[in-house]
Amino acid sequence: MQRATPPSTFVALALLAVTACGSSGGTGSSPDAVRPRDGGSLTYAESQEPGCWDPHSSSEDSTAFVQRPVFDSLVHQTPDGALEPWLASSWRTGKGGRAYTFTLRRDVIFHDGSRMDAAAVKANFDHITAKTTRSQYAAGLLGPYEGTTVEGTYRVTVRFSRPFEPFLQAASTTYLGIASPASLKAGQAALCAGTGSVGSGPFKAGRYVRGQQRAYARNPRYAWPPQSANHSGPARLNSLTIRFLTDDTTRVGALTSDQVDAVAAIPPHQVGILTRNAQLKTVSKAIPGAVNAFYLNTRSSPFSDPRVRKAFQRAIDFSTLAKAIFQGANSRAWSLLSPSTPNGYAPAEAGRRPYDPRLAARLLDAAGWTGRDAEGYRTKDGDRLTVVAPVYGTASLFTQAVQGALKRAGIHLDVVESADAAEVSTRLSQGRYDVVQTSWARGDGDVLSQFLLSTADPAYGGRNFSALSDPLLDRWLKAAQTARSAKQRTLYYAKIQERVLDEAVAVPAYIPTGSVAHSTRVHGLRLSISAWPEFYEVWVEDR
Repeated sequence: MQRATPPSTFVALALLAVTACGSSGGTGSSPDAVRPRDGGSLTYAESQEPGCWDPHSSSEDSTAFVQRPVFDSLVHQTPDGALEPWLASSWRTGKGGRAYTFTLRRDVIFHDGSRMDAAAVKANFDHITAKTTRSQYAAGLLGPYEGTTVEGTYRVTVRFSRPFEPFLQAASTTYLGIASPASLKAGQAALCAGTGSVGSGPFKAGRYVRGQQRAYARNPRYAWPPQSANHSGPARLNSLTIRFLTDDTTRVGALTSDQVDAVAAIPPHQVGILTRNAQLKTVSKAIPGAVNAFYLNTRSSPFSDPRVRKAFQRAIDFSTLAKAIFQGANSRAWSLLSPSTPNGYAPAEAGRRPYDPRLAARLLDAAGWTGRDAEGYRTKDGDRLTVVAPVYGTASLFTQAVQGALKRAGIHLDVVESADAAEVSTRLSQGRYDVVQTSWARGDGDVLSQFLLSTADPAYGGRNFSALSDPLLDRWLKAAQTARSAKQRTLYYAKIQERVLDEAVAVPAYIPTGSVAHSTRVHGLRLSISAWPEFYEVWVEDR
């Protein structure tokens, strides 16, 4: 389920090829035949531990997930992508889409006893955009942000320099979650360390043991769940524990031996085994946002030549590789956005630009790569056709399979592995790469702006890996941000993806899937829009 996330900036985060996998279940458990009960505890095994626990600062998926029980948001995005009230009881858009005025609930109390009001919302947005926070993603989600104005005790307006339609979805994420203003004064060291997390969520942050686990305790005063919640009042669980077990075998073994109640990031070869276990259930969901794809550096040779880019695109049989590596867990991607992405998926791209090794060969011939060296790689003027792919950590099995497929086409994919995120980030900043393989989860098509805008900035969670300078794409991306209707936005994102794929600027590989396996004693567990488990409605039977 979990996305691979190194502990530094989005630049480093984007270097890992995601190998999330899941079974063919639905978005939640089947209806429970027994009556829900309050009390008990649940232990969940997660594959990754955040490097920084402050969602206002960190760009890590793991941070957003482990802090979701603690921090509520102004808006809630349902598992099917709809937006609904949460901490805000209502909102209206003004000034032609340049301002969002929220009317806040009056009953919300932070874990430290203080009330959530308009001043608290302003304090959070001020913290996100403060230079001292060094936000790696949240500030970028705010786009053309101008400021926040307190209109009354429970009324606040967030202003933008131009219409910005993706804001409401962004406001539903943990990255723009609302913390107690007093807790924000603890400083970035405490917030990143996870010792200063104070929100209004259904669970309070408890004891944290670095490298082992985080404990959470039920918030007994909780009475403001999202509008679509199936019950009101405090969470059903007395306590929740998230253990950090990075080894796949250890994590799955902890579930089958009843040491934990649920696990994430199930290895493909284990999905069938767990599904057949009568004591377990598995739920899964396609992760929304940017699929796992290869972004080709168009600024330098060899990918400055569109013929070489298109040869790369047609030389890999992604359908066969996905089936072999993921055993049905993750399917081949045809477009840049996942089918589960609201306002973004481009179904017309399915089946276009299929695997065609003969076309790839003709394209490379036309580009002048007609020679062959002793290892079978293509050459031109004595130089081997080599493309450099930096990877933080170790290349995935899927990446290795792609490397083999490209070798058959005569292209040398030089995977440069490094355990130093800063080193790889520097390589990217200096343009010393040819291809980057990455994905990024988000429940909105605007995720494409992070990769394709010519001005995408790694300081704010984006990166123009393809080194594009395309005024038309920039215009369409900003038009999609401005468009007021979902239909208009979807049409823009379809045009954007078609243009990018026609030019082979980016090459979609597979659709990551989020999955969670859990004991049959666990009930009410469903996956959020981002394919993370939600714990508010979960309850457990007695052992």
